[in-house]
Amino acid sequence: MYRRISLVLLTGFALHAAGVRVEFNPYRPGVGPFPSDLLTVADERQRTGVRVNLPAPDCTAAPSDCAEIRQLNLLDGFNPNTRLTVRFSGPINPDTLRDGIFFVYADQRVPGRFALEPEGRVIPINQVIYDPATYTVTAKPDAILEGSRRYLIVVTTGVRDVRGDPVERDEGFQACLDRQVGGDYCAILSRRVGALSRYRVAGASLYTTLSTSAWFEQARTAIEGISPDFRRPEANAVIDLAKLGRLTIHQQTGASRFDDFVLPLPGLILSQNGVGRVAFGTIRTPRFLNAGLTIPLAPTGTALTTPAEALDLPFHVWLPQTAKPANGYPVLLALHGFNDSQWGEPSFVALAAGSGFAVAAASTFGHGYGPRTTVRFSMTDGTTIEVPSPGRGLDIDGDGRIGSAEGCVVLGPGQPTGFRDCARQTVIDWMQLVRAIQAGMDLDGDGGADLDSTRISLLGQSLGGALGTLLAATAPSIGSAVLNVPPGAEVDTFRWSPVFHPVFGVAAVSNRQPSLLNQGADFDDDMPFPWEAVRIRTLPGAAQLQDFFERSEWLSALATPTFLAPYLKQATLPGSPIKRVLFQFALGDKTVPNPSTSALIRAANLREQSTLYRADLAKAAVPSMLDDPHSYLVPLGPPQSLFVSIATLQQAILFLQSPAGVPPPDVNSVVRPIFGADLFETPATLPERP
Repeated sequence: MYRRISLVLLTGFALHAAGVRVEFNPYRPGVGPFPSDLLTVADERQRTGVRVNLPAPDCTAAPSDCAEIRQLNLLDGFNPNTRLTVRFSGPINPDTLRDGIFFVYADQRVPGRFALEPEGRVIPINQVIYDPATYTVTAKPDAILEGSRRYLIVVTTGVRDVRGDPVERDEGFQACLDRQVGGDYCAILSRRVGALSRYRVAGASLYTTLSTSAWFEQARTAIEGISPDFRRPEANAVIDLAKLGRLTIHQQTGASRFDDFVLPLPGLILSQNGVGRVAFGTIRTPRFLNAGLTIPLAPTGTALTTPAEALDLPFHVWLPQTAKPANGYPVLLALHGFNDSQWGEPSFVALAAGSGFAVAAASTFGHGYGPRTTVRFSMTDGTTIEVPSPGRGLDIDGDGRIGSAEGCVVLGPGQPTGFRDCARQTVIDWMQLVRAIQAGMDLDGDGGADLDSTRISLLGQSLGGALGTLLAATAPSIGSAVLNVPPGAEVDTFRWSPVFHPVFGVAAVSNRQPSLLNQGADFDDDMPFPWEAVRIRTLPGAAQLQDFFERSEWLSALATPTFLAPYLKQATLPGSPIKRVLFQFALGDKTVPNPSTSALIRAANLREQSTLYRADLAKAAVPSMLDDPHSYLVPLGPPQSLFVSIATLQQAILFLQSPAGVPPPDVNSVVRPIFGADLFETPATLPERP
């Protein structure tokens, strides 16, 4: 697409420049300004028309870097949460960086899409790091950028050197602006920089972000030719809960090993709260995951090949006691969290059946233990009914055990995709289940559809909140969603979460070749929080860790909730209406740190549609409340936690039943008598520290 700039010319020009320059070598990502579309090649198979083409490092010394870059070079653009790199020829005053560097929205690469922002919109930099050893600056944008769009990185003379003098243009950059080199790229860059006449531009680059929604749109089309093939079990398809005493999950945790888990929700509680029956079913869903549990990267401008292999997706639905409406019950999809299953958090959400919802639950890929898992209904008359409820867990490490979430996270050397492909597969599973609902699902065998195909909403908790974001943003038929403690970008969770950092963060870093652990058996990438003062990089190993997490975020972009959140409301996808969304999160969450969720809410531009659970106030009133409030939707901890959970679920139900435009329901009346304080509020500012 662009002719290469002569490196000989660039080097020759640079030799004659004076003062502290903004260095200009767009073929070197460590110099930049980076990213640049000069590090792409034309590719008509891609939605953006380009494909990334980063230079390979020394694969002998850094095999994991090499493998990661090979994967990045299959993408159709750069990270939407771009980390820019700007190098100077000498020391600069870091306090001037925020005034002198910014992003500018340019043109969309895909016609016919809603624009998130108009051309020319300026975005400041954030999370700024200055390396005095190399005079290099890295920074993130102050907002998640739109996919499939071009942007400018602009460095102005607002950046000053240590003497207070403005930085200067590199003569190679001037040659580019004068169109003496660089062909089409420099012609476009020159025109764009010329439109910024109100600034004294000392350096710039032009680059394209990748297509964040393309894979889900392609996959949604690909599954249209695959019948969901809904099937009811031959026996015990529907269980009447009127005489249920106890519900036990008989979990397959190994080849011939089973562990029982008694659901801490007695049948009496279910029946007293309007839950009448539970129905079972299975559908067929296409398997996009390969044997290595990844989904290969494919060109974004061509149709996806429909997978030849299909999976059985077992699910169950909690049905209300009330008579079925003419069009069926409105549906609430309950998406569970990490390490959970269709029988965990969704069983508490089942209480929504008392408000008329049919609550559907299925396990995320890699969750729910083994395929021989069953559920046992112990009835008050002494009988027991056992129903197959196959899990989707896998014994990946070959130790003979099936973990609660084994098979969902990929962190191998050169393949730090994390939850990306587990998430993509599971979102497609839910899309297929929605298609089955829309086709008319007769759960009880009476000849009529039991679920209203026009009234489908979701409630997702933790990982389920992340999946719910992806599903609501890309599935037109999901009308509204409640997202409880959802993570934004998993790299922020891995680096900042006290729960996930020592497990997945350390695994991702130590699995690399070579390992990047820089704190003994731990790591610290020294990444600043949003709106911190400029961080001066001094910690050994931090630069390599930051590079790794940047590549990981970039590779995970196809299923990062933060990157798809703008499609909920701000810039909906073609054929998809604006979605009604409520975010619920807890102050001081130790599993999903607040900065991660705050970034997601900001990306969706829905702070006014968020509620913050003041776990600090609850803990002050009742010291035995759990230290980590992450699971506050589910009644864990002392008896008082039940009131928090009831209020949280009630808030979700009231929101889903309310018309558009109303603020988040106030449920403080439920908790005020117990805690002596209002625990739920819409935050004036989003919390940005763990």
